[in-house]
Amino acid sequence: MDAFFYDLMKIKKLLVLFLKVGLLLLLSLLRLDEITLSLDFLSSKYRIPAAYYIGQIESIAIFLLLLDFMQFSVVWFYRRRNKLRGNDNFIVGISNIYLLLVVVGIIVGLLSLFQINARELFTSLSIIFAGLAILTKDYISNMISGMIIAFSGEYSIGDNVRIGNNKGRITDITLQNIHLQNDDDDMIFIPNSMVITHEVVNYTKREIKRTSIDFEIDLKYITTIEQLEDAIIESLLPFKDLIKEDSYYLRVAEVRKDNLSLKFQYILKEPNKELERTIRRRAVRRLVEIISDRDKAVHQINNLPE
Repeated sequence: MDAFFYDLMKIKKLLVLFLKVGLLLLLSLLRLDEITLSLDFLSSKYRIPAAYYIGQIESIAIFLLLLDFMQFSVVWFYRRRNKLRGNDNFIVGISNIYLLLVVVGIIVGLLSLFQINARELFTSLSIIFAGLAILTKDYISNMISGMIIAFSGEYSIGDNVRIGNNKGRITDITLQNIHLQNDDDDMIFIPNSMVITHEVVNYTKREIKRTSIDFEIDLKYITTIEQLEDAIIESLLPFKDLIKEDSYYLRVAEVRKDNLSLKFQYILKEPNKELERTIRRRAVRRLVEIISDRDKAVHQINNLPE
């Protein structure tokens, strides 16, 4: 069934492509006067203005269709060479450039349509445009940062990263934001300029795909680190066939006055985001049981008669 729908979508895209190519050829022939569009139904005083506006609209349409065809061709050759079905950074970057050129082309086309000289307009309104540049500096900064991110190769769609205090999987990279999906399936939108200027940890790029569970625990609930590590490992026995043997490791990240910051790490045989969540839930529940049992024991000692 999936193959059928995939083939159907492929046929639909080909039909749309042929339609665009046919429209491009027709508009090009009209623009080159190989095909003449009769305006005899208009009175003589309206024919010259009508011919001008039709010519400008044809030029705008040809530019947009050529731009669309170039984007399609580049993406098609890239997908074919890399045997890729989904989107990656390069395709996202090309889409962003395409969108930017479309906006610029439409603005210039509209100015030309209304016979407005773009150079004179920008010169006469230079102060206003300077003010707009100041007001939109964050937007421009995000846009430039988005281009850098898309073509840098440091981050890719699907990577698990930590940006500032936010941790999750990159689902999209736009001209303005990186879309990050965290473990609670919340969608976080992080400005591209923040990604450039802040420290980013990319867990997917490291050679060993080690999964980490970070937590803090009060010192009174710990007898020894080894006992705590054994208790967590024991709770994950149902997943032992999915986790690499001897990859378990409980690491002390930070020692504070009243508690410890710990990282429990392990390596899955095959990366699986849903399995990571299941294991995380299992480990956290085991930690809650350990804390609860130790808390009860502490209360029992404190309640002993003197």
